Amino acid sequence: MVNVKQIEAFYWTVKLGTLQRAATHLFITQSAVTKRLQELEKNACQPLFEDNGPKTRLTAKGEELLITCEALIAGLAELQTLRGKNRQVARNVKMGVTELVTLTWFSSFVAGLKAAHPDVSLHPDVDLSARLQQKLLDGDLDLVVIPEDYVTSAMTSIHLQSIEFAWLAPPHQFAESKTLSLKELATWPLIVQGPDSGITQRCEQLFVRAGIDFNRVYGSNSLFALVALIRAGVGLSCVPRALFAKDIEQQVLQEVSVQTPPPPVNYHLAILKHGHSGLTGQLAELCRLAVENT
Repeated sequence: MVNVKQIEAFYWTVKLGTLQRAATHLFITQSAVTKRLQELEKNACQPLFEDNGPKTRLTAKGEELLITCEALIAGLAELQTLRGKNRQVARNVKMGVTELVTLTWFSSFVAGLKAAHPDVSLHPDVDLSARLQQKLLDGDLDLVVIPEDYVTSAMTSIHLQSIEFAWLAPPHQFAESKTLSLKELATWPLIVQGPDSGITQRCEQLFVRAGIDFNRVYGSNSLFALVALIRAGVGLSCVPRALFAKDIEQQVLQEVSVQTPPPPVNYHLAILKHGHSGLTGQLAELCRLAVENT
């Protein structure tokens, strides 16, 4: 007899592409996933996957079953949300965020989540944008907050905020009236995060479009470490302006005027298109409120 565990193993194997990814998502072993798929095929009396092919290549019977599974998985997610309204049901949510998010509105979001859903156990993962993107695609995270550039066609997303960036230098490095061209800026050591950083990618694109190479200094993936390197006189760096507005005002850091300023970065909350649930929508709303109130 077909059971929910077999259906979940089939659904997530197809959606995530491999047995290992499905096992990670379901918190079981790969051998357990294999066993459940074998039991499901036995109950179906027909093969569900094409021979010797990847687990995304389905037979006609497999395609038919997938349509039924998608509706069942969505219904189970909704049922879990409804049950949680009447009694506390522990629910783990794996959420990926960048360092910038943790330093701004994340604490407000966590407070709102605890008040609205005390039964939800939040497991945050703080990482660089490209890595968060891949973890979501691999099924290791339920939702992520990443720059718009990293949202793919496999995801559904909502816009949360636009972040203004600025080039910062040690204090009194330039005359107040001085405005640098990109070519002049490129003559300075420019401190960047690692290649998986959305900020680094934006800086790279800015100079590539202008046909200019620049002197990269790979400093740190930490924003505060980058600023410490600026203060130490290592070079200039592009960072979220609002985060260091007080340092600029107190002349601890100098904002550099540039003819081609860095474009704002739009941050989105993203989930996989097949990862919708009633709870996901409520988490998105809590994120939006946290941003507005910060």
